[in-house]
Amino acid sequence: MRGENGEGGNNMILETERLLLRELTQEDLPAVCDTLQNDEVRRVYEHDFTDGEAAAWIDRQRARYERYGFGLWAAQLRGGETIGMAGLTLQPCEGEEVLEIGCQLRPAYRGQGYAREAAAACLRFAFHQLAAQRVHCIVKRDNLPSRRVAESLGMTVRREFLAGCGGMQKPHLLYAADNSVPPFFPLLKGLSVGDRHARALLDRELAPLGLSGSQYMCVLRVCAYPGVTQDTFLRFFLIHPSNVTRALAALEKAGFVRREENAADKRTSRLFPTRRAVEAVGKIRAAAARWQERVLEPVPQEERERFLSWLSAVSLRAAALCSDPQESGEPEDGGPLP
Repeated sequence: MRGENGEGGNNMILETERLLLRELTQEDLPAVCDTLQNDEVRRVYEHDFTDGEAAAWIDRQRARYERYGFGLWAAQLRGGETIGMAGLTLQPCEGEEVLEIGCQLRPAYRGQGYAREAAAACLRFAFHQLAAQRVHCIVKRDNLPSRRVAESLGMTVRREFLAGCGGMQKPHLLYAADNSVPPFFPLLKGLSVGDRHARALLDRELAPLGLSGSQYMCVLRVCAYPGVTQDTFLRFFLIHPSNVTRALAALEKAGFVRREENAADKRTSRLFPTRRAVEAVGKIRAAAARWQERVLEPVPQEERERFLSWLSAVSLRAAALCSDPQESGEPEDGGPLP
């Protein structure tokens, strides 16, 4: 539940019965220092964190928010004090990268069930918002409180391994829980999450052009199909026609689209790009290409064309299954969707 308002202030991510999880800022440095600079954390990490390292810790989380959409968040009592951190990070583990739940609390708030409450919210977020198929906890074998939290979430030990800690190799346990939803549905959810992040990224990059992440595709398609009828244009998109109509009205007002009467059918109009729209196409495509490159990073270069082709086929099939058969055909003007 991401929001801009409410008890948690800006950048609130999750709510639980007693807690709010929100993005960390450097204003949280005193609480982060208290979380990291104590005997319990020193025992687990076998390291003494300085104030500078605590500030760098916050910066790393903020970089993770920007890149992945998640990281360790501030754990705050409802209407009250920040009591520690909890969230999700990608961690190396014996040659692979795993999605891990992490939680650290200030000493005064341990032993009151807050760690389990925050960790459970993070697990739900990973399964339902990120569409993760498996979520992990990496725990030192002698860290009994963290082991109890992992086990309370239904996690089981998948393997034991040695990992560096304080300059020495120490026994660790890899706990994991699996998503019970069939893999295909989390995949679709993951694509939806990616779409939201892409639009947020494009909102920032295209703001100087006067465009938002929800308008850019209209500009690209009206440039690809100059003179397309509005009725046909509405069928290019897998969203409710009223949303497209509102976007077109905003783009016309902003000078990206112009309408002309359709001589063949005066009940509808034809859409044409303006010079402003044509000049924006290169910048839109460059911004979209940067996001695509980031998303496709795990896919080998030689497999990307085939992967995108199959993904497009699945997308169109899903749309056809959800639509009236008479409304799920190709655009009447011919040619594939751009």
